[in-house]
Amino acid sequence: MAVYKAMNGAMSHEQFGEMVTATMQAPLIKKAFGSKNPFDMEYQKKKVEKDRIANTISDSEFNWMTETIPGRDTDEYTINYHRCGLCALGKQEHLEELIPYMCAMDFISVDLMGGVLYRTGTLAEGAEKCDFYVCKKDSKWDKERKYGQQAELQKQGGLGKWNM
Repeated sequence: MAVYKAMNGAMSHEQFGEMVTATMQAPLIKKAFGSKNPFDMEYQKKKVEKDRIANTISDSEFNWMTETIPGRDTDEYTINYHRCGLCALGKQEHLEELIPYMCAMDFISVDLMGGVLYRTGTLAEGAEKCDFYVCKKDSKWDKERKYGQQAELQKQGGLGKWNM
């Protein structure tokens, strides 16, 4: 957001989004996220405990309020964000319209960890929470989600053989 402000009107929202995406492709970021393996029950249990502690440390609007729910097996889990520090920062800086571009980082970071992110809404878009359903790429949960989405689109006429 500081770069956007420093550009003093010379950067569009779309260019800001491209900058965010390019940043996530930096070798340092790829290495950091690529070294994590969230598809491990021990990792998921530790995340639950970290969330519990972090949620009690500070009530600042700039801290995330996070709830991690371990999956039915190691190949899936859910994270709900009930408060977002980036949303608060965007509001403070009067740049709320940029936050959805930053939400794109979520898909990239999960991909770098070998997963797929499915969600129905974000706080930045006005949803009650950011709901992350994360599953391992090509796992039975990923295939189930993809199949379910395709079936729903077909019912609505979006993927029929004559509508492709």
